Amino acid sequence: MHGLFDKTRRSAGLKSRERRRVVFVLLLFVGLLRTSTARVKDTLEITASTGVVAVEDLVIVPSHAVYVISGHFQAEDAQDDSRWISEPHHEGQARSFIEHMKLAVDQVASNPEGMLIFSGGKTRRAAKAMMSEASSYWHVSRAFRWFGADVSVESRIFTEEYAQDSFENLLFSICRFYELAKKFPRRITVIDFESKRARFEQLHLSALRFPRKKFTYIGHGDRIVKTDLGEVNSLSNLFQRDPYGCRGELAAKKKLERDPFNEGAPYSSRITILNGLWIHIATCSQRIYTGALPW
Repeated sequence: MHGLFDKTRRSAGLKSRERRRVVFVLLLFVGLLRTSTARVKDTLEITASTGVVAVEDLVIVPSHAVYVISGHFQAEDAQDDSRWISEPHHEGQARSFIEHMKLAVDQVASNPEGMLIFSGGKTRRAAKAMMSEASSYWHVSRAFRWFGADVSVESRIFTEEYAQDSFENLLFSICRFYELAKKFPRRITVIDFESKRARFEQLHLSALRFPRKKFTYIGHGDRIVKTDLGEVNSLSNLFQRDPYGCRGELAAKKKLERDPFNEGAPYSSRITILNGLWIHIATCSQRIYTGALPW
């Protein structure tokens, strides 16, 4: 009798231990599942916080004018030249501005790894508002409903609101891409007037030592008269002597004419991986920077 009781008790003990093992395994599985889910959630939250998912390529539109928004804003109003405030050599080119926007949106819409940045600072006090050129282009593009592209493209279209010349359009847009994507672009496409092609391809790329094979320039929409061409050539000649735009007439133009709100630019303190380049630019050297660069 005692033997049967002992056998029954041992059997019950074994079943109890097996149940505990099963419960332990289940709890372990649930714990791992929760941890895994939390990690996925954290990853998604981190990704969402950047506003960007898996972008590699950068499309830049240098902006040339500030749009004056008054009353009820309709997209068609942006075709009216009188609503744009720009330098004299860009007056009367509202339709070209809009065409640059459309070409750029189309580029990014067709490339899910592309990011579009409209670049241009708050250059016009006469606009009676601290509206940047870049923000003007963004709002006009949005008013045109991204020119028929899927609305999801908006999540990959941003502004860079400090550039005051074409060199800064390129450098600061690269910096803005880095802020948003946490990497430097694999390829860069610039969409601007054909008359500025040589300045970008021969001068600005050289100043930054960005690989020519990773760069595309799309020139479109020039309507240049003789006096305007003189302005374009004059700026190119200045950049030949002053590749970083920090001396003489180029520096004066930026500080006195194109930064009326005295905002400056924040990238030298934010993008510290380029410290060597920032120091070189700060010295106003006329030589091309030869230190390490991440592209």
